[in-house]
Amino acid sequence: MNPVSAGDTKCGDGPVLFRGADIQLNLHKQVLDVAKSKNIKFQRGSYNGNSGTDTGAFYKAAGGVACQLISLPLKYMHTTVETVHEKDVKSVIKLIYHTLLSIKGGQDFRYIK
Repeated sequence: MNPVSAGDTKCGDGPVLFRGADIQLNLHKQVLDVAKSKNIKFQRGSYNGNSGTDTGAFYKAAGGVACQLISLPLKYMHTTVETVHEKDVKSVIKLIYHTLLSIKGGQDFRYIK
C-alpha cells in the first residue's frame, strides 16, 4: 500500500492519532498539545468512512460525544502472534492519562458555543 495515501505507521514510533469524520477537532488539538507538551512521540493517521473501531458509534451516541481515536500500532492483528512494542503501550497509557488530566470539569468541546 502507498504510504502517501494510506499512512506509514510503525511499531515503536508511538501511538497513532487519527483524523476522520468522527474525530472531534477540538479534542484532537488538545490531545496533540498534550503529546507535544509531555514529549510523547506519536504518529498521524487518517481514514475516510469507517475506522474499523467503535469510535463512530461513540461519536453519535447520546447526541454526540467528543472522540479521538488513539491507536496502538501492531503487527499480525487478530492472530495468535499479534505483536506490539512495549514502548508504544507505555506511550498510549501516558497519553491517555495526561489527556484525561488536561480536561477541565465542564469543558465544552463544541465548535460553536
